[in-house]
Amino acid sequence: MNESPAYLPPPPASGDGAATTCLLVTRDDGLADHVALIAAACGVVLAVERRPPDPWPAGCTLALLGPDAVLDPSAAGPRVPVVLVGFASDRDGLWRVAARQPGVRVAILPEASAWLGEFLGERELHAGHGRLTVFAGGTGGTGTTTLAVLTALYAGRKGTRSLVVDADPHSRGIWALLGRPAAGGVGWEDLMRSRGQIAPGHLAGILPQVGGTSVLTWTHGQPAPVRGAILHEVIAAARRSFDAVVVDAGRSAGLGETLVQLADSVLVVASAAVPGSPQAFTPVGPDAGTTWRIVVTGSLPAGMDAPRVAAAAGLELLAYVPPTPALAAASAEGRLGSVLTRPRIRRRVEALLGWSLPAERPASGYDELAS
Repeated sequence: MNESPAYLPPPPASGDGAATTCLLVTRDDGLADHVALIAAACGVVLAVERRPPDPWPAGCTLALLGPDAVLDPSAAGPRVPVVLVGFASDRDGLWRVAARQPGVRVAILPEASAWLGEFLGERELHAGHGRLTVFAGGTGGTGTTTLAVLTALYAGRKGTRSLVVDADPHSRGIWALLGRPAAGGVGWEDLMRSRGQIAPGHLAGILPQVGGTSVLTWTHGQPAPVRGAILHEVIAAARRSFDAVVVDAGRSAGLGETLVQLADSVLVVASAAVPGSPQAFTPVGPDAGTTWRIVVTGSLPAGMDAPRVAAAAGLELLAYVPPTPALAAASAEGRLGSVLTRPRIRRRVEALLGWSLPAERPASGYDELAS
């Protein structure tokens, strides 16, 4: 096999919401059929070209190149991740090309069919423009649910398409914080009984809303742990329909590794009175692609401040939330959204919202949420 075209490193994600599209370049109809079956099984959109396009289409997020495609010296290399695909007879040539291009992957079919399917499926879970922020409490009673719901509500009031997902295994539902929805809609109990894939547009249309924010919680049934497979399916659909997806995951000790890997940010909500170790808050280990921050809540012990609590946990401080009577009263009375009429609370919540929307990313340092 001859020299391959130069493969450039992928550019930063544009966040423009384009659907996941894999472009396969090959003139081998047998190879195209084989890859198409794998892609279809993963629900991935696959386009096929017989020659490398020039320029590469803007909607392409992954390039699959057959042996004939990497032999074309005039072709411009794609600026997206690349997988070289072929059959056993192409093995040596494809690996030689990959050895000269760091980061390029190789899939020799049919033996690598399962790997390629998992790789495409994982990319599909991460697809979509919506930013996924997971709130997890260091212990119970730290205000994790309150802050997650408040962040999603504020995003909705700013005109952002937002969704709050109740994924706490010990949840009693979050309608107690919000009052009952003005209109009916489905909850986890309905989705748990459903079969088949969840269409993104369908999900956005069937969930109840509060102040412009969609809510997925237990609506009328007995709360129970949500199966991992359906949670991931919901998240994959949500990231295509919403700009901000906020997940209340309960305690950080119960965080699943897959949920952490899917998240753009994990915000650990920890009590000021119970400093913890990094191991207590990040049992699965911070993923390289996930940003971890800590939100300290409650009364600070004498001689202690929020940065020192964060340092004890081994996480960067995002915000300190002192005891706030207005928040406590609004939560207990089922009118949490009403506190957003208070300018100071509304301004301070922006520190949390900034980690739920890329465009709102705050400057370094931390803020204090107070009444």
